[in-house]
Amino acid sequence: MKKYLVLILFSGLARIALAQQDSLVWSDEFNGSGAPDPAKWGYDLGAGGWGNNEIQNYTNSTQNSRQEGGMLVINAVKNGSTWTSARLLTRYKFSFTYGTVIFRAKLPVGIGTWPALWMLGANLGTAGWPACGEVDVMEMVGKDPAVIHSSIHTPSSYGATVNTKTKYVGTFNTEFHTYQVKWTPEKMEFSIDSVAFYTYNPSVKNSSTWPFDKACFLIMNIAMGGNWGSDPQYETNGLKNGIDPTLSTATMTVDYVRVYQPKTYPYGIGDPPGNGTRGKSDKINLVPNPTDGKFTITLPAGVFATGAVFNGNGQSITKFTADSPVTEIDLSSYPRGLYCVRLQSDGDMFTEKLILK
Repeated sequence: MKKYLVLILFSGLARIALAQQDSLVWSDEFNGSGAPDPAKWGYDLGAGGWGNNEIQNYTNSTQNSRQEGGMLVINAVKNGSTWTSARLLTRYKFSFTYGTVIFRAKLPVGIGTWPALWMLGANLGTAGWPACGEVDVMEMVGKDPAVIHSSIHTPSSYGATVNTKTKYVGTFNTEFHTYQVKWTPEKMEFSIDSVAFYTYNPSVKNSSTWPFDKACFLIMNIAMGGNWGSDPQYETNGLKNGIDPTLSTATMTVDYVRVYQPKTYPYGIGDPPGNGTRGKSDKINLVPNPTDGKFTITLPAGVFATGAVFNGNGQSITKFTADSPVTEIDLSSYPRGLYCVRLQSDGDMFTEKLILK
């Protein structure tokens, strides 16, 4: 009921048109209970500031993130003088190149909060930040409530990026709103409640201005304090810990996350974006094959995949992720024979025989 009725009641004609033109390739409606679906979401864990002097400690506790009443609830909670929160992400589970992402959410209120719905390049581990690219679909800081920021971070402009715009949403914490980005090979178009308000379309597209020809994964979190979220009036000991001392909890409620792609887009791992075909094995290489133990998997640039190796009895002997152009697998501890390497990405599958000599 929720998946279809809400689409009509809250999305309007623009959303209906989107659903008619595009295919829903991934979603989470949060219709379960307890912890978020582990097949879809992982966690960033720990403290350490996260590059922005934030003060929260991210956990995987259901106190900080849980499915409840058909929603995902992300809670930042004060524990004495410290805060815990949650940062969920689809890294190593789902990534995509081009499409429309829609978050439907109600945001937290309180000075010191910093909620975000965003994306990072799946090549983060090899390229680093900001070379991997960052797309902030929605950010807001509680010291400046109702001002929604949509931003782009690339090597040409990052941190206090110039590639950003804002929109005022007065009911950010009392009503659900949709926060959306439409990502094409040419541009990023940001919308709130299906009304576009910012387009990023650099005239020169290169690795400095446009690292967005590669796959991205999704992230949702509430940070506390930090370089941007902290309010100086509440800071102590020179730290970026400026949070309203009367605040004890902050909640972001997410109704759904949906990813659409036009049917003409090539989602498969076998092809780079834009050539209009799917699943060509000549785009993926296992080298050497036969091998005496170690071999590498070469993928098209920007492609992210999960994989497994199966023995001759069809049993999975190892699982791996491939989030860089070249991934090395070591089978030297296994007996000689015929094996099968299987890769999967965005619904496409590639299988290749491998001989261990």
